Amino acid sequence: METFYFFQWHWWAALAIMLFIAEIMLPGFFVLCLGIGAVGGSAAAALGLSADWQLLSFSAFSLIAFFTIRPVLMKRLMKGPQVRTNADALQGQRGRVTQDFDPSLRLGRVAVGGDDWRAESVDDRSLRVGDIVEVLSVNSNTLIVKPATL
Repeated sequence: METFYFFQWHWWAALAIMLFIAEIMLPGFFVLCLGIGAVGGSAAAALGLSADWQLLSFSAFSLIAFFTIRPVLMKRLMKGPQVRTNADALQGQRGRVTQDFDPSLRLGRVAVGGDDWRAESVDDRSLRVGDIVEVLSVNSNTLIVKPATL
């Protein structure tokens, strides 16, 4: 006696294919693990095992994939360069002096990334309008800069 029409290998295989396609649109590789589980259920159905064994195979394959394959994929594919934003994005950028720096105060103005910033130089050199500087850090609304080396 056949238990349910659903528990045949081709239904499991179709479910696996749909889950693999869905994984393309969803991040995190969770649906991929379910697809691998569906492949396990399909293999169990192809071997002629009962519905209980097919569901057990689906569960086991999904859990094994979730705890073995998913961490490897997350580590390899989800890493990338950290996107720096706001003040952190200014560090290392070059700018142009828009107001002369007073050597005694070491203060002036610098244009970086389209914005004009108050800036403080790390050395006592006189910086003139048009000189190129490099941003070392950001302290509140003041850029800490040094003359750029070409």
